[in-house]
Amino acid sequence: MKALVYRMGGLGDSLLIYPILEILNKKGYDVTVWGNPEYFRLAEISGFCIKTVFYEPKEQYDLKIFFSKNREILKNSQNNSIYINPIPTQQTWIVDYYLEKVGFNNERYSKILPVSFSESKHNNLCIVHPGSGSKKKNPDLIFFFELEKFLKELGFDILYLLGPAETEFAEVFKNSVYIENPVEIAKLLSKANLYIGLDSGISHLSSYLGIPSIIIFGPTEPQVWHPIGENFMIIRYESCSACFPDVCKERKCLEPEFLLNKIKSLQIYQKA
Repeated sequence: MKALVYRMGGLGDSLLIYPILEILNKKGYDVTVWGNPEYFRLAEISGFCIKTVFYEPKEQYDLKIFFSKNREILKNSQNNSIYINPIPTQQTWIVDYYLEKVGFNNERYSKILPVSFSESKHNNLCIVHPGSGSKKKNPDLIFFFELEKFLKELGFDILYLLGPAETEFAEVFKNSVYIENPVEIAKLLSKANLYIGLDSGISHLSSYLGIPSIIIFGPTEPQVWHPIGENFMIIRYESCSACFPDVCKERKCLEPEFLLNKIKSLQIYQKA
Protein backbone atom coordinates (compact mmCIF):
# COMPACT_ATOMS: atom_id res chain seq x y z
CA MET A 1 0.00 0.00 0.00
CA LYS A 2 1.11 3.54 -0.74
CA ALA A 3 0.22 6.77 1.08
CA LEU A 4 0.86 10.40 0.20
CA VAL A 5 0.94 13.03 2.96
CA TYR A 6 0.94 16.72 2.04
CA ARG A 7 2.32 19.28 4.52
CA MET A 8 4.08 22.50 3.61
CA GLY A 9 5.37 24.70 6.41
CA GLY A 10 8.32 25.29 8.70
CA LEU A 11 10.35 22.84 10.74
CA GLY A 12 7.98 22.83 13.71
CA ASP A 13 4.91 22.38 11.49
CA SER A 14 6.60 19.45 9.79
CA LEU A 15 7.71 17.70 12.99
CA LEU A 16 4.18 17.78 14.37
CA ILE A 17 2.93 15.40 11.66
CA TYR A 18 5.77 12.90 12.16
CA PRO A 19 3.51 10.70 14.38
CA ILE A 20 1.06 10.36 11.48
CA LEU A 21 3.90 9.25 9.22
CA GLU A 22 5.15 6.77 11.81
CA ILE A 23 1.71 5.21 12.33
CA LEU A 24 1.10 4.93 8.58
CA ASN A 25 4.45 3.17 8.23
CA LYS A 26 3.58 0.74 11.03
CA LYS A 27 0.32 -0.03 9.23
CA GLY A 28 2.27 -1.15 6.18
CA TYR A 29 2.12 1.94 3.99
CA ASP A 30 5.04 3.11 1.89
CA VAL A 31 4.77 6.80 2.80
CA THR A 32 5.73 9.65 0.48
CA VAL A 33 5.67 13.18 1.87
CA TRP A 34 4.84 16.12 -0.35
CA GLY A 35 6.45 19.01 1.48
CA ASN A 36 9.78 20.67 2.19
CA PRO A 37 12.33 17.86 1.79
CA GLU A 38 14.86 19.23 4.28
CA TYR A 39 12.28 19.24 7.08
CA PHE A 40 11.37 15.58 6.52
CA ARG A 41 14.89 14.19 6.17
CA LEU A 42 14.79 13.09 9.80
CA ALA A 43 11.54 11.25 9.07
CA GLU A 44 13.34 9.36 6.32
CA ILE A 45 16.25 8.58 8.64
CA SER A 46 13.77 7.37 11.27
CA GLY A 47 12.09 5.10 8.71
CA PHE A 48 8.75 6.93 8.88
CA CYS A 49 8.65 7.65 5.15
CA ILE A 50 10.47 6.47 2.05
CA LYS A 51 10.93 9.85 0.37
CA THR A 52 9.94 13.52 0.31
CA VAL A 53 9.10 15.49 -2.81
CA PHE A 54 8.59 19.23 -3.25
CA TYR A 55 6.17 18.98 -6.19
CA GLU A 56 3.04 16.88 -6.61
CA PRO A 57 4.02 13.32 -7.54
CA LYS A 58 2.36 11.62 -10.49
CA GLU A 59 2.07 8.22 -8.84
CA GLN A 60 -1.17 6.60 -7.71
CA TYR A 61 -1.77 6.24 -3.96
CA ASP A 62 -4.10 4.14 -1.86
CA LEU A 63 -4.44 6.97 0.65
CA LYS A 64 -3.84 10.72 0.55
CA ILE A 65 -3.76 13.03 3.58
CA PHE A 66 -3.65 16.78 3.07
CA PHE A 67 -2.74 19.19 5.87
CA SER A 68 -3.73 22.46 4.23
CA LYS A 69 -6.16 25.38 4.45
CA ASN A 70 -6.03 25.62 0.64
CA ARG A 71 -8.68 23.31 -0.81
CA GLU A 72 -7.29 23.93 -4.28
CA ILE A 73 -4.64 21.40 -3.41
CA LEU A 74 -7.40 18.78 -3.45
CA LYS A 75 -8.51 19.35 -7.03
CA ASN A 76 -6.79 16.19 -8.29
CA SER A 77 -7.64 14.08 -5.24
CA GLN A 78 -9.93 11.09 -5.20
CA ASN A 79 -12.28 9.49 -2.68
CA ASN A 80 -9.31 8.05 -0.81
CA SER A 81 -8.28 11.52 0.43
CA ILE A 82 -8.47 13.09 3.89
CA TYR A 83 -8.44 16.87 4.25
CA ILE A 84 -7.28 18.44 7.54
CA ASN A 85 -7.20 22.12 8.38
CA PRO A 86 -3.77 22.41 10.05
CA ILE A 87 -5.05 24.98 12.58
CA PRO A 88 -7.40 23.51 15.23
CA THR A 89 -10.45 25.49 16.25
CA GLN A 90 -10.46 24.13 19.81
CA GLN A 91 -7.94 24.29 22.66
CA THR A 92 -6.45 20.85 22.14
CA TRP A 93 -2.92 19.70 21.51
CA ILE A 94 -2.22 19.84 17.80
CA VAL A 95 -0.91 16.26 17.59
CA ASP A 96 -4.02 14.86 19.30
CA TYR A 97 -6.13 16.93 16.91
CA TYR A 98 -4.32 15.47 13.90
CA LEU A 99 -4.59 11.92 15.20
CA GLU A 100 -8.31 12.32 15.75
CA LYS A 101 -8.87 13.70 12.26
CA VAL A 102 -7.05 10.77 10.67
CA GLY A 103 -8.73 8.22 12.97
CA PHE A 104 -5.54 7.26 14.79
CA ASN A 105 -6.70 8.27 18.30
CA ASN A 106 -5.62 5.06 20.01
CA GLU A 107 -2.45 4.43 18.02
CA ARG A 108 0.97 4.53 19.66
CA TYR A 109 3.85 6.59 18.36
CA SER A 110 7.38 7.47 19.47
CA LYS A 111 7.64 10.29 22.00
CA ILE A 112 11.38 10.39 21.29
CA LEU A 113 12.47 10.50 17.66
CA PRO A 114 14.23 7.17 16.92
CA VAL A 115 17.46 8.55 15.48
CA SER A 116 20.98 8.21 16.78
CA PHE A 117 24.18 10.02 15.92
CA SER A 118 27.82 9.23 16.54
CA GLU A 119 28.39 12.56 18.31
CA SER A 120 29.18 12.17 22.01
CA LYS A 121 27.77 14.34 24.77
CA HIS A 122 29.67 17.52 25.57
CA ASN A 123 29.85 17.75 29.36
CA ASN A 124 27.76 20.65 30.70
CA LEU A 125 26.83 22.07 27.30
CA CYS A 126 23.73 24.24 27.16
CA ILE A 127 22.51 25.22 23.71
CA VAL A 128 20.45 28.40 23.54
CA HIS A 129 18.31 29.31 20.54
CA PRO A 130 17.56 33.05 20.83
CA GLY A 131 15.02 33.42 18.01
CA SER A 132 11.84 32.13 16.44
CA GLY A 133 9.79 32.51 13.29
CA SER A 134 8.33 35.79 14.56
CA LYS A 135 9.97 38.67 16.43
CA LYS A 136 6.69 39.02 18.35
CA LYS A 137 7.70 35.87 20.24
CA ASN A 138 11.22 37.07 21.07
CA PRO A 139 12.25 38.75 24.37
CA ASP A 140 14.75 41.59 24.60
CA LEU A 141 18.35 40.47 24.10
CA ILE A 142 19.19 41.50 27.66
CA PHE A 143 17.37 38.37 28.78
CA PHE A 144 19.91 36.16 27.02
CA PHE A 145 22.85 38.10 28.46
CA GLU A 146 21.50 37.62 31.99
CA LEU A 147 20.61 33.99 31.26
CA GLU A 148 24.16 33.30 30.12
CA LYS A 149 25.56 34.76 33.36
CA PHE A 150 23.30 32.50 35.40
CA LEU A 151 24.14 29.38 33.43
CA LYS A 152 27.88 30.07 33.57
CA GLU A 153 27.64 30.39 37.36
CA LEU A 154 26.23 26.86 37.35
CA GLY A 155 29.19 25.64 35.30
CA PHE A 156 27.53 25.34 31.88
CA ASP A 157 29.28 26.07 28.61
CA ILE A 158 26.94 28.16 26.46
CA LEU A 159 26.55 27.85 22.69
CA TYR A 160 24.02 29.94 20.78
CA LEU A 161 22.43 28.15 17.85
CA LEU A 162 21.48 30.52 15.04
CA GLY A 163 19.38 29.89 11.95
CA PRO A 164 18.13 32.02 9.04
CA ALA A 165 15.86 34.04 11.36
CA GLU A 166 18.77 34.97 13.65
CA THR A 167 21.55 36.05 11.29
CA GLU A 168 21.54 39.51 12.88
CA PHE A 169 22.64 37.95 16.18
CA ALA A 170 25.92 36.58 14.83
CA GLU A 171 27.82 39.68 15.94
CA VAL A 172 25.92 39.89 19.23
CA PHE A 173 26.66 36.35 20.40
CA LYS A 174 30.28 35.52 19.69
CA ASN A 175 29.91 32.01 21.10
CA SER A 176 27.47 31.01 18.37
CA VAL A 177 27.15 28.66 15.42
CA TYR A 178 24.99 29.07 12.33
CA ILE A 179 23.28 25.95 10.92
CA GLU A 180 20.39 25.61 8.47
CA ASN A 181 20.28 21.85 7.82
CA PRO A 182 17.89 20.16 10.31
CA VAL A 183 19.94 16.95 10.37
CA GLU A 184 23.07 18.91 11.31
CA ILE A 185 21.04 20.83 13.89
CA ALA A 186 19.88 17.50 15.35
CA LYS A 187 23.48 16.27 15.54
CA LEU A 188 24.52 19.38 17.44
CA LEU A 189 21.53 19.23 19.79
CA SER A 190 22.34 15.61 20.61
CA LYS A 191 25.59 16.80 22.22
CA ALA A 192 23.80 19.05 24.72
CA ASN A 193 22.88 18.41 28.34
CA LEU A 194 20.36 21.25 28.31
CA TYR A 195 18.51 23.33 25.72
CA ILE A 196 16.76 26.67 26.21
CA GLY A 197 14.73 28.32 23.45
CA LEU A 198 11.53 30.04 22.42
CA ASP A 199 8.47 28.63 20.67
CA SER A 200 10.31 27.61 17.51
CA GLY A 201 10.97 24.68 15.21
CA ILE A 202 14.38 24.09 16.79
CA SER A 203 12.77 23.90 20.24
CA HIS A 204 10.33 21.31 18.88
CA LEU A 205 13.27 19.34 17.51
CA SER A 206 15.23 19.49 20.76
CA SER A 207 12.28 18.16 22.74
CA TYR A 208 11.57 15.43 20.17
CA LEU A 209 15.19 14.30 20.42
CA GLY A 210 14.81 13.85 24.18
CA ILE A 211 17.14 16.70 25.17
CA PRO A 212 16.12 18.30 28.51
CA SER A 213 14.49 21.43 27.09
CA ILE A 214 13.21 24.66 28.60
CA ILE A 215 10.83 26.30 26.15
CA ILE A 216 9.49 29.83 26.52
CA PHE A 217 5.94 30.32 25.32
CA GLY A 218 5.36 34.06 25.48
CA PRO A 219 2.26 35.12 23.51
CA THR A 220 1.61 31.67 22.03
CA GLU A 221 -0.50 28.87 23.52
CA PRO A 222 1.46 25.84 24.79
CA GLN A 223 -1.72 23.84 25.33
CA VAL A 224 -2.09 23.73 21.54
CA TRP A 225 1.47 24.07 20.29
CA HIS A 226 3.73 22.33 22.79
CA PRO A 227 6.26 19.93 21.26
CA ILE A 228 6.42 16.17 21.16
CA GLY A 229 8.64 14.81 23.89
CA GLU A 230 8.92 13.62 27.47
CA ASN A 231 11.58 15.91 28.93
CA PHE A 232 10.54 19.49 28.25
CA MET A 233 9.48 22.28 30.58
CA ILE A 234 7.28 25.21 29.58
CA ILE A 235 7.86 28.78 30.78
CA ARG A 236 4.69 30.86 30.53
CA TYR A 237 3.09 33.96 32.08
CA GLU A 238 -0.08 32.47 33.50
CA SER A 239 -1.81 35.78 34.24
CA CYS A 240 -2.49 36.39 30.54
CA SER A 241 -4.08 34.32 27.84
CA ALA A 242 -2.23 33.73 24.59
CA CYS A 243 -2.59 36.70 22.23
CA PHE A 244 -0.43 35.75 19.23
CA PRO A 245 -0.47 37.04 16.48
CA ASP A 246 -2.17 40.20 17.84
CA VAL A 247 0.49 40.62 20.51
CA CYS A 248 -0.07 43.32 23.12
CA LYS A 249 2.41 46.17 23.56
CA GLU A 250 3.20 45.31 27.19
CA ARG A 251 4.42 41.76 26.50
CA LYS A 252 4.67 40.98 30.21
CA CYS A 253 5.05 37.34 29.22
CA LEU A 254 8.46 38.15 27.75
CA GLU A 255 9.87 40.52 30.39
CA PRO A 256 13.51 39.50 31.01
CA GLU A 257 13.23 39.60 34.81
CA PHE A 258 10.12 37.39 34.81
CA LEU A 259 11.66 34.84 32.44
CA LEU A 260 14.93 34.68 34.33
CA ASN A 261 13.24 34.21 37.69
CA LYS A 262 11.08 31.41 36.28
CA ILE A 263 14.10 29.64 34.84
CA LYS A 264 16.09 30.03 38.07
CA SER A 265 13.21 28.47 40.00
CA LEU A 266 13.36 25.21 38.05
CA GLN A 267 14.79 22.32 40.03
CA ILE A 268 16.70 20.76 37.18
CA TYR A 269 20.22 22.06 37.49
CA GLN A 270 23.26 20.27 38.76
CA LYS A 271 26.47 22.13 39.44
CA ALA A 272 28.99 21.31 36.74
